[in-house]
Amino acid sequence: MSRGDAVELSFGRVAVMYLASGEPPRITVAGQPLSIENTPPAEGAAAFALAAGADGLLISDREARRAMLVPRDGASIRDARVPLYVTEPDPRCEGRFRVKAHRVSASPGVMYVAQAFGHTTGWVPAVHGALASLPDPQPFTAAIRRQEDAAYARRKAGGTATGLQVVPLHYSDAESATISPADVANPSRPALLNREAALLWIADNRELARVSASATAIVNDCRPETWILHQLAEHAQQKEVPLHAVRYAFEEFAWLRRLACPTARPTPMAPGMAELLEASAPAIHSRRELEDVLRTCGIDPRRNPSVDFEAASRELMDSVPERGTIWYQAINWRDGSALESGTRPYVVIPPLGQASALSPEEAAARAGAVLAQHSPALQHLFTPEDPRGVILVSQGNGYSTCSRRHWRAMLALATEMEEAHFLFAGGNAEDRAWLALGLERSRLTNVTLLGWIDEHWSTFLRALGAKPRTTFVCRPGLSSIGAALANGIPPLLMSPDPLVGPEGAVDAVTAEVAMERAVYAFQLERLYATQCATHLESPLPILVDTLGAELERALSTLRRAVNPTIQLRQRAAIHGYCDWSRVAHLIASVVAREAVSGVLPIQVKRQVRDQELSVQSHPLPLPRDPRSEAMRLVSRER
Repeated sequence: MSRGDAVELSFGRVAVMYLASGEPPRITVAGQPLSIENTPPAEGAAAFALAAGADGLLISDREARRAMLVPRDGASIRDARVPLYVTEPDPRCEGRFRVKAHRVSASPGVMYVAQAFGHTTGWVPAVHGALASLPDPQPFTAAIRRQEDAAYARRKAGGTATGLQVVPLHYSDAESATISPADVANPSRPALLNREAALLWIADNRELARVSASATAIVNDCRPETWILHQLAEHAQQKEVPLHAVRYAFEEFAWLRRLACPTARPTPMAPGMAELLEASAPAIHSRRELEDVLRTCGIDPRRNPSVDFEAASRELMDSVPERGTIWYQAINWRDGSALESGTRPYVVIPPLGQASALSPEEAAARAGAVLAQHSPALQHLFTPEDPRGVILVSQGNGYSTCSRRHWRAMLALATEMEEAHFLFAGGNAEDRAWLALGLERSRLTNVTLLGWIDEHWSTFLRALGAKPRTTFVCRPGLSSIGAALANGIPPLLMSPDPLVGPEGAVDAVTAEVAMERAVYAFQLERLYATQCATHLESPLPILVDTLGAELERALSTLRRAVNPTIQLRQRAAIHGYCDWSRVAHLIASVVAREAVSGVLPIQVKRQVRDQELSVQSHPLPLPRDPRSEAMRLVSRER
């Protein structure tokens, strides 16, 4: 309501009067004036007004169990496109609250709330590209946290029919996953209630909230707070909005814990599995052990539940509506029947990672051109013309409390394997500078630092398939594993980081993924066991112990991994594992149809999934002759 130049907003017992542009408003609750504070309210406060975000005000009437987020400046309130946000009791569920959006005006389309580096550079451009190639392209917006990831996603999405809009995603690791719809105190900020913490999160993510309110379909890629955005969309549009959630298949944790417990082993363990368990042991913990070590180091899982990655994943899945869709990212995606349960449909998908469109020979030539910029002598490294083996090493975006121990181990292995050339990729800026200095001092001639190879990444992985004496060594992250498998290359994993860091403390992010990292190695073992049954007598190499004290053991594993017979046996086992374009097309088709027509019936989504993701039921035969098998593998991938 306007009174001359003044503008007044009212909501229940809350009244906000904007008198002049650039001045703070006058606020009353039940007729009592409130001053604007910069710190959380004192215990027992019945109402308060708190500065929120860069230009917002959180006003809470606790006696009425209502709160609202409004602009701080009167000039903004006159713009009808500036939304207002409200939380109030949910009449459908006692003890919970709902989030509502008013004055929403944005273009409809698909909203993708992204998370980690691999998702923003893999799934985001892939799903966007698949959507853009449909007969009726859908507008696509992605929320991405890091600016460099957003820039990379835009580059990879360039040249498509519709542009990729990116909005920032802001959140605090210390408060992640703590905001639930329960109308109780927030675990991370006890001075605030969840309904108030939800509005503060919106204040930090205003652009994301505005776009989400008009989204016709939402994809939640691992962010627990996305339920807030989904409620905004459903209230603003007054209809059911399709929700898709991406998560990992954590059903494997129960099996892993039984495996890790000596008293639970009824029969002797296979040699390969026993070695994996020993090398991964520092990263394997039961939930009780995880909570105990976190508390010892001053981290309370109740105030930061995201550090228990498994529990956070299950809670996210439980919050997906029955008509929503779950995308499980699983190493053993061929055997997804165990994940089918209840009334919600699921889509089992391989780990994220885009396959190169080039043949191995074409990729070898293109990768050689990139290498020639470092040294002309490397131009033919990936081709049979160069007799040297090739070992591509990556630590992804470099986050690891043990990253330099991993790099140091690989440098030590390089000194013992002069017959192979090592290519070091990825790593953070500090580690790359440290590596360059160490390499200059050691004068190793069989190591080349590539840094970030960005758009050439899938090319380098595909180029490894041009000859059999190659391998790919990586930290056990799903994006690295997925990229390798998608390009027909078996990954050799570095040891998972231990839960307790070098200084004896637990880092929250390390704790969050500690058990997840260990699972990948065992999943690869199960994949090989399914597709290559005869390898049990001679275990295929899966994990090189880069954190162990025995260099000889790691050296033996690495030499075995570049053995042509072993390498080709592994390539045959994973052949056909991932058809990236087929998976992306499936996801885009379902998302696009739901964005136009609303939530599809479960039976329809399951039928589409089963048609699109049908895979080979029989493993390929093992290679007899490495050279002839290399030729067969090349011809298949063309």
